[in-house]
Amino acid sequence: MIISDAQQIKMLSSSEMDLIHEGTCRVLSQIGVKVTHEDIAELLVSKGAQRKGDRVLIPKNMVEKALADTAKTIQFDAPNPDYGFTVNASENQAKFGTGGQALYMVERTSEGWKEKLAGAHDLKQILALCDQLENVDFITRPVECDVPEDQMDVEKAKIFRDYSSKPMNLANLFKRDRLDEVLDIIGDPAYVSFIVCLVSSPLVMDTPSGDKLKAIVEKDLPVAISSCTQGGSTAPFSEVGELMQLNAEVLFGYVLANAIRPGAKVLYRGIPITSNLYSDGSPRWCQPESIRRVALATQLCRYYNIPCCATAGVSDEAEPSAQAISEKVLCWTYIIASGGHYINSALGMLNQVMSVSLDQYVIDDILLKIVKEKFKKNESKEVSHLAMDAMVEGLKLFGITVDEKIEEELRARIEHVEKSLEPYNEDNVSQQVDIIEKAVTQSGGSTVFMKASRVGLRKGYLYTGNRIDSPLDLTRVDERLEAVSIPE
Repeated sequence: MIISDAQQIKMLSSSEMDLIHEGTCRVLSQIGVKVTHEDIAELLVSKGAQRKGDRVLIPKNMVEKALADTAKTIQFDAPNPDYGFTVNASENQAKFGTGGQALYMVERTSEGWKEKLAGAHDLKQILALCDQLENVDFITRPVECDVPEDQMDVEKAKIFRDYSSKPMNLANLFKRDRLDEVLDIIGDPAYVSFIVCLVSSPLVMDTPSGDKLKAIVEKDLPVAISSCTQGGSTAPFSEVGELMQLNAEVLFGYVLANAIRPGAKVLYRGIPITSNLYSDGSPRWCQPESIRRVALATQLCRYYNIPCCATAGVSDEAEPSAQAISEKVLCWTYIIASGGHYINSALGMLNQVMSVSLDQYVIDDILLKIVKEKFKKNESKEVSHLAMDAMVEGLKLFGITVDEKIEEELRARIEHVEKSLEPYNEDNVSQQVDIIEKAVTQSGGSTVFMKASRVGLRKGYLYTGNRIDSPLDLTRVDERLEAVSIPE
C-alpha cells in the first residue's frame, strides 16, 4: 500500500530527532558496545573505532558514514514474480508479513481456545494459508520445526520451498555453516532475507550473531538488524533514554554491516517496548505507550532515510479477542503512518510473540484490508481519525457492539499514543546517557533501570485503561478457512 505525505505523522520535530541522534552517538562513542569477538573488534578498530577494555567505542563519523553508505533500496524477489517488491527508503510504501518464531499454536475447539506446542506440520499449514491471503506480502518464519536445532535451518528451508511463493524471511539463522545449504534448497538467494539480533540489551554484542551477520552480509543478502529493548528492565524506562539505547544497538549493526560490505542491504528493526512494572515485568508489546515508542523508532528510519523493518500487530492477548482486534488495528495504523516499509509480525501473533493462530491470521488479513481502505479513501484525514474509524469498523465486523464506553476507551488509547510525557532536551539526554552508562558498567543493570523508572511510573508512562471484552462472531473466519487449501 502507498500512503500520502499528508497521512504521515510526525510525533517528534526535526530538532527532537537531532537530539536523539546526538544522544545515540554519545552512547556509542562514550559507552560503546561490549565485543568479545576478536575478529569483529579488530575490523571495527581498523575502520576507526577505539577499544576500551572489552568495549568498542564507535565515533560519530563512523555512524554517519555507515548511514550514508548503506543501501537505500532493497529488492525482495519471490518464486512467483508477481509477489516480488522493492523497498525504497524514500517512498511511502508499506508491505506486510508474518513473524514470530512462536512456540505455540492456539486452536479453536468445542471447549474453547487451546494452546499446543507448534511443529513442522503447523509451519506447513501457516505457510500454505498465508500464501493465499491477500494482505500477506512476505512470510517470516512463524513457528519452529520440531527437529534438532542443527537440522532447523535445513528443515525450514525445505518447507518454505514447498509451501511459499512469496518473498521468504527465514528470520534468524540457527547455524552459520548451514547458510549455503539453505540457499541451495531454496534455489534462488534473491527469494531470501534474514533477521539478526546482533546486540543483547544493554549494549553487548552476541558473538554467534556477529558470525551470522558477517556470513549473510558477505553474500549480499537482505538482513534486518533487530533490537527489542524493554523500558524499565533492559533499557531506560524513559522514552528518550530507551530510544537512544535502542538506536545505538541497531546503528552499531549498521556500522558493522557496512564495515563488512559497504552498501550492505540492511533494514532497521527497532522494537522499543515497555515492561509491566506494575506486576511481573513482562513485555507490553501492543499497549499504547509501546505503540508510540515503536512508531518513534520507525520515524527515525525516515529521519535517516533508510529502509525500515517495523514490527506491528503483536497482541498481548492469549487468544483471538476484541481486545486483540483493537490493539492490532491501532498499532498497524500508527506504524504505517510513521513510515514503516517492511512491517514484520503483522499477522497471526498473540501472547507477546509466544503464540500464533490460523484463525488470527485470517482475522488480521480481514482487518488489514479495512486499514488499507481507510488510508486509501481518506488521504487528508488525520491519523487519529483513521485509527478510530478502522478500530470501530473492525470491531463491528466481528460482532462487537461499539458503544459510548468503548469509543471513549479507543480515544484514550489514541491520545496516549500521540502524547509526549517527558521533555526532549539536552538535560534529559545527558541524564539518560548517565543512566545507561551506570547500568552497563555496574553489576545489576536491570536494577539501575528499574530504580530510575519511578519517575515515569508517577507520570503515567504505562497506559492503564480498560480491556475491551466481548465475544467474537467468527463466521467470516470460518468461511475464509473453508475456501482455502491447507494441509490436513
